Amino acid sequence: MMRLISATPSPYARKVRIALAEKAIPFELLTEVPWDSDTSLPRYNPLEKLPVLILEDGSTVYESSYILEWLERKYPTPALMPRDDDGWLAARKCLVLADGICDAFLLVFFERRRPEAHQSAPWVARQMRKVDG
Repeated sequence: MMRLISATPSPYARKVRIALAEKAIPFELLTEVPWDSDTSLPRYNPLEKLPVLILEDGSTVYESSYILEWLERKYPTPALMPRDDDGWLAARKCLVLADGICDAFLLVFFERRRPEAHQSAPWVARQMRKVDG
């Protein structure tokens, strides 16, 4: 059975979990705290980012967008992306926008974990404009 390493909550891992569920692919969910000193991530992803899909043979697939593409190629039915070019391009554009919004939100999340004196209010406002639209 495949294993998915995730963090709680991770919007990137969530989209992979949804794809696995939609394709009815069984998997075991493993929770990891990527910024802990004892994280196992370096063993599975040289970028030390989540999510990571560990395949039955022990090899890994990482980075949520690539995991989704990998799943779509290896498990083509049911299709989660349109098959026609225009539909695929429109869906891909939505995915890129959604990832960018998630990126901005996570940057704000981590910025706000810094001591208040070291936070940049203009930078947070810039990121939040991306989130708020």
